[in-house]
Amino acid sequence: MNTQESRRTNGARTSEPIGAVRPGEPRPGWQPVLAGIGLAGLGHLLAIAAMGVAARLAGGGRGSDVYLEAGGRFGVVYAMLCTYAVMQTFLLAGVLLLSAYGGQRLKVGLFAGWGGGLVLIVGVVASWFVPGAA
Repeated sequence: MNTQESRRTNGARTSEPIGAVRPGEPRPGWQPVLAGIGLAGLGHLLAIAAMGVAARLAGGGRGSDVYLEAGGRFGVVYAMLCTYAVMQTFLLAGVLLLSAYGGQRLKVGLFAGWGGGLVLIVGVVASWFVPGAA
C-alpha cells in the first residue's frame, strides 16, 4: 500500500495534524533548513566583504591617519550603501532561485537565513547611530 492509499479512508482524506508522521515513515530532517540558513549567511558575509572592498576603492581604506573631508566620507558611505543594495538584490535573487528548485525545508532555511541576516546587519548599523548605545 503506497502512502497516498494509506492516507485515504473510503475515498475521503483523513484529518491529520500538520507535521504528523506515520510510524515507519522517515522524519523530515533539519539538514535542509540548516543548509539554507548557512547558504544565506554565506551570502551576507560576501555582501559585507564587498562593502569593505567598495570602501577601500572609494578612498576609505588609505589608513586611519588620512583625513577625509565631509564629501570624501559621504563618497565612501555612498559607495558602501550602493554596493550593499546591489549585493542584497543578488542575494535575494539567489534565494528565490534556489527556493524554486529546492524542497520546502530548504526554502524555509533560505528565507530564515536571508531575513535574519538582513535584520542583524541593519540592527547593528542602526545601533551605531543611537547615542550611548556603544
